[in-house]
Amino acid sequence: MGEAFKYDQSLFAAVSSPEDMAARVMRFAPASDAEALKLLRASYPDCPLSARVAALDFLMRRTKSQAGAAR
Repeated sequence: MGEAFKYDQSLFAAVSSPEDMAARVMRFAPASDAEALKLLRASYPDCPLSARVAALDFLMRRTKSQAGAAR
């Protein structure tokens, strides 16, 4: 029964790390988190949602650390 939720990770082997995914999205300079997630969805349609959320989390942490460094 639990087999329905398992996926073959080799299908996503070509997907980069969250950092690489975030770098790709940052080339478009999204104006909001929602726009960044939309770009991630469009750029990585076959990628699991958890990987796209990890990339978005990386973007958010990066933005906060850069804002703190600018002070």
